[in-house]
Amino acid sequence: MGFLDSFERTLERAVGGAFAKAFASGVHPMEIIASLKREIDARAKIISRLRTLAPHHFFVGLSALDFDRLDALGDVFRQELIEELNAYALTRGYGLAEAITVGLETVASLSEGMVETRSVALARVVWVPTLSWKSVAHVVTKKSTLLGRGTDADIHVVASGVSRHHAQVRWNGKRAEIVDLGSTNGTTLDGVAVSRAALPERCTLGVGQARILFQVVPRTESAYHALTHNPQALAEETS
Repeated sequence: MGFLDSFERTLERAVGGAFAKAFASGVHPMEIIASLKREIDARAKIISRLRTLAPHHFFVGLSALDFDRLDALGDVFRQELIEELNAYALTRGYGLAEAITVGLETVASLSEGMVETRSVALARVVWVPTLSWKSVAHVVTKKSTLLGRGTDADIHVVASGVSRHHAQVRWNGKRAEIVDLGSTNGTTLDGVAVSRAALPERCTLGVGQARILFQVVPRTESAYHALTHNPQALAEETS
C-alpha cells in the first residue's frame, strides 16, 4: 500500500463521509504533504557535520473553500500531517527542538486547489546531552554523571554485570566522554570495549548488560531553561 492510499484510508476511517466531500474537489492531501516536505527541506539548517535542525511550526495556506472543507475534518487531518512530517524528518535525520505542529490558514490570493506552506523561523537552540535507559531520558546537567547500581549513582542502573560505581559520563559544556571506573565487567562504546573515550553525538554505552543511549538533542532556549529547573520534564516527555 502506497503512502497516499494509507493516508486516505486512515482519514476515511476517522471521519467517514466527510473525507469524500473534502477531497472531491480542490486541493489534494498528497499536494499538501509534498509542499510541507519541500518547506522542511528548504528551511532545515546544517548546524555542524552531524547536526541538521529543522523547523517545527508549520502553516498550510489554502483558499477559503479548501480551508472550510479541510478544517471541517478537525484534528484528525492535522494529526495525520504531523505524523507524516515526523516520519519524514526521521528519515532525513533532522533534529527537532520542539514537537511539530501544523496549522491551516486562508490565503486570499490562492485559488481553489492551490496550496502554499510556510514555517516559523527557528528560535535560538541549545543542544542538550541526555542519557536514556529503559526508555527514560535523563538530562546531563553536571560535569560528571555517575552510572552504577549503587544508590548514590546519578543514574541508578540495576542490571546484570553493573558495578556499584561503574562509569562516569563527563561533560564540559561542548563535548562528552565516558570513563570506566575500574568496573568488573567493563564498559563499551557502540560495542567496543573502552576505558576512556570521547562520545559522538549519538551512541550506545554498554554498562554491564545494560545498554544506555547517549545523544545530544536540540531544545529551544525557553525549553532548555525549563529543563534546568525541572530535569524530569524530558524524562516525562520521552517516557
